Amino acid sequence: MAIPACLYPALVLMLIASLYSVYVVNNLLPQIIAVESESHNEFYEPSEEELWIVLSVFHFLLGMLLLCFTLACVQSPGYIPLDREEDQQRWMHGLIGRKLSSNDETKMRNIISDPNTDLTDPSIIQFLRAMGIVERKRRFGYHRHCSTCSLYKPDRTHHCRVCKRCILRMDHHCPWIANCVGFNNYKTFLLLLIYTILTTTFIIGTMMRRVIHVFRRANSTDFKSFTFFLEDIPVLVIFGACIFITVAFSMFLCFHIKLTLNAMTTIEYREKANSSDAFIQHRFRVAHVKFDKGKWKNFLHVFGPWYLWALPIRNTKEDGTYVNYWEEKRVTSPISSKDGKYDESKDTSDNDEYIKDNEGVKLFS
Repeated sequence: MAIPACLYPALVLMLIASLYSVYVVNNLLPQIIAVESESHNEFYEPSEEELWIVLSVFHFLLGMLLLCFTLACVQSPGYIPLDREEDQQRWMHGLIGRKLSSNDETKMRNIISDPNTDLTDPSIIQFLRAMGIVERKRRFGYHRHCSTCSLYKPDRTHHCRVCKRCILRMDHHCPWIANCVGFNNYKTFLLLLIYTILTTTFIIGTMMRRVIHVFRRANSTDFKSFTFFLEDIPVLVIFGACIFITVAFSMFLCFHIKLTLNAMTTIEYREKANSSDAFIQHRFRVAHVKFDKGKWKNFLHVFGPWYLWALPIRNTKEDGTYVNYWEEKRVTSPISSKDGKYDESKDTSDNDEYIKDNEGVKLFS
C-alpha cells in the first residue's frame, strides 16, 4: 500500500506544532506570568523588554519557516514551458536542435564523444556557452527526449517518476514537502533550511535556563514526579530534537551551499560528476562549462540581489531552460557571420540528409 504524499508534510507540521506548544507553554508562559504578576518564577524571570524581544524574534523566525515550507510545498518547481508558439516548436517538435547547422552539430558531438577535449580552450568555452542545448544523450550526442512527456528536454531537466513530469533544473524530489525541488523553488527550499536552523538554534539558546532547571529540580528534595513528567520531560525531548535538527540541517545546508557555489544540482553531483563512467563525467564537464559562471555569480543566480536574499522571491526573467543563459546568440548556420542576419540558404532545418525521419538515423533520441 502506497503512503499518501500528504503524510510527510503533515508529520512536519505536527513536529512544528509540538515544538511551538512546548516552547511557549513550558518555557515562555511561566516567564510571561512572572512578568505580569508579582509571583516569583522558579527558574528565570526576565525583564519585560527581553521577553518582548524573545517573543518577537521567535514568532518572526517561525513565521518565515512556515511561509517557506508552505511555498516549497505548493510552488511549481518549474516545468518545460509550452505557453508560447516558440516554446512549443522548441520542446514539442525539437526546433532548437533543427536550427543547428550540421557543422555545429558535428562539432558538438565531437566534443562530447572525446574525453580528451581541452575544455579550457577559450574557443570551445565560447562555443559551448553560445549553444542552446549542451547536454546530450549517451556518448553519441543525441538530444535528450522524454518518452513519457513526449518533449525534448532543456539542459538540466529530468523526469520525476513521482511527479510524473519533467522538472527544470531538477535537484531532487523531497517527500517532506511532497514536491520536487527545481528551478523555481530551489531558493525557497534553501531558505526553508536556513530558517529551520535559525529557529531551532534560537529555541536552544532561549531554553537553556529551562533545561538546566530540569536537572536541578530532579535532584532537589521537593521533587514531584507528576510535574517532572508533565512539564520537564517534554522540555528535554524538544530540546534534544532541536539539537538534532540543527546539526542535521546544518550539514544538509552546507552541502547545498557547496552545490550552489559550484553550479551543481544533487543529481549532477551524485550521478554525473562522481559517476564511475568516464563518459558520463566528461559529458557533465562539458555541460558545466555553460552553467558555471564563478562562485559569486552562481550564488546570485540562485539568491538574486542582496535585498532579496532573506525572502522566498525569485527576481529573474529566466524560464529555467538555460537556452540564453549567457545572453549570447547561438552559433548556428542560418546566422550569417558577416551581418548577423538570417540566411535561408544556410538553414538546414528541412534538410533530409541532416534530420531523417523515423525510418532512418535520428538526430534526436
